Amino acid sequence: METVLVACQTIEDEIQAGLERFSLSYPIIWLEGGLHNSPDKLRKRVQEILDSVQCQRLLIALGYCGGGVSGLSTGNFQTVLPLADDCLSLLLGSMEARRLASRPATYFLTAGWMRHENNLVTTYHHAVERFGKRQADRINQLMFKHYRRIGLVQTGCYDPQEVNVQVEPLADTLGLTIETLPGDNDWLGGFLTGPHTDRERFLVAAPHSVISFEAWSKLLMGTESSSQVTQFDSAPVFPAVPTLLSPPRGGRPVEGV
Repeated sequence: METVLVACQTIEDEIQAGLERFSLSYPIIWLEGGLHNSPDKLRKRVQEILDSVQCQRLLIALGYCGGGVSGLSTGNFQTVLPLADDCLSLLLGSMEARRLASRPATYFLTAGWMRHENNLVTTYHHAVERFGKRQADRINQLMFKHYRRIGLVQTGCYDPQEVNVQVEPLADTLGLTIETLPGDNDWLGGFLTGPHTDRERFLVAAPHSVISFEAWSKLLMGTESSSQVTQFDSAPVFPAVPTLLSPPRGGRPVEGV
């Protein structure tokens, strides 16, 4: 088995669309949505996979996720991750796009987040069940007081209007606007197809190595780490999968990933 893919259920729509678009058929190990909210649990689950999977290359479609991938020990195969802070940056196309889209303060959503994550709507309903609507409104207004809008990331894999209908009542209660933001499938598409030669976007870990925070330090803290170069640059690079369509870059809703 040459390549195995590990991915979070939250981005299942985008992963499946990307595999279909590029005619890929990797075996997939799905991670339970919401694990990234507990980095220790996420790390434990991914390490279990690293310890048991049999392949030549393991693609892990996760960002840094609050440290959930830091400290992982790779197996007897190449391991590749996107150098992203989390999956939202991956869907928006870059960490810079995420930074720009966060102005004004934005609570990001996709259909996947609505299905698999403890999002603002589920949080509100839990509060209503526990405290009643009046107190729940007050709690959520405090929790989300720094946000100015809800951003529906248009990945081309769901109808934003359907998500809009779900969040609109709460957005009105919280005084938040709802806007559709353009996604960008280039980063995720490149992750799925390879090659992973761009070391600004991909971490390529050699067999039997340890993935540490230093691999992300330049992006997350603005510091350069020599260990990223010495530890991972010797790993072999798999060839690209031929692509029939060039993934569009932001500015409009994407049709694929």
